[in-house]
Amino acid sequence: MKSVHHRFAVFLAGCALLLSGCGKSGETAAKSEHDESGAEGVSFKEGRGLKFTPEIVKALELKVSAGEERAIAGELRLSAQVFRTVPDVLASVSLSPADAALLQKQTFTGAKLVRVDRGGESANGRVDAVFAIDRTPAPVVGDFVSLVLNPAPRTVLTVPRSALLDSAAGLFVYVVNGEFYLRTAVKVGARSADFIEITDGLYAGDSVVASPVEQLWLAELRLTKGGGHSH
Repeated sequence: MKSVHHRFAVFLAGCALLLSGCGKSGETAAKSEHDESGAEGVSFKEGRGLKFTPEIVKALELKVSAGEERAIAGELRLSAQVFRTVPDVLASVSLSPADAALLQKQTFTGAKLVRVDRGGESANGRVDAVFAIDRTPAPVVGDFVSLVLNPAPRTVLTVPRSALLDSAAGLFVYVVNGEFYLRTAVKVGARSADFIEITDGLYAGDSVVASPVEQLWLAELRLTKGGGHSH
């Protein structure tokens, strides 16, 4: 008799090619015209999510983690272009106003935020963050320099980094919804080695799948995108 691991692997075998181009931007959870059921103990219900038999949950070695508030200081990497070298080396990077606002609330090591120029915001919706940097040898005007910024720790809502699904349709986590696992859109902020900040989409205490989110995504695609209805 075939093992549960093997049966679920067979169920997913036809899914791999569906990862490209099947998502729709802005979806909170996958939509289907009706409930979809798989032959291997996997089913999908619109608005509620995926459901697995206990055997499949065990085979997946599915792990769940609660969203928790914790202090993290996520590393931020930027590529800034030098536009002045005398008397100080100044470099700028184009950011969204929201990202620039986050920078203005932080203190950094490795670079100093001098100002935020908002002159182009009305034209292209972007602002320029200007940093004073210290480099040896000194760069010249036009050079691009990598800035590694380390904000002071903040207490924020976090989930394990492994819980984040980064797909063509956007960023998601699978929220535990009773017996179901519902793919839910989220917005993220700072990242540390183990955790990632969730700025929108979850509440503290919500339980999410920590792993294996890729297999859940494949199963969802198989049931909602591979069933023959248009997408």
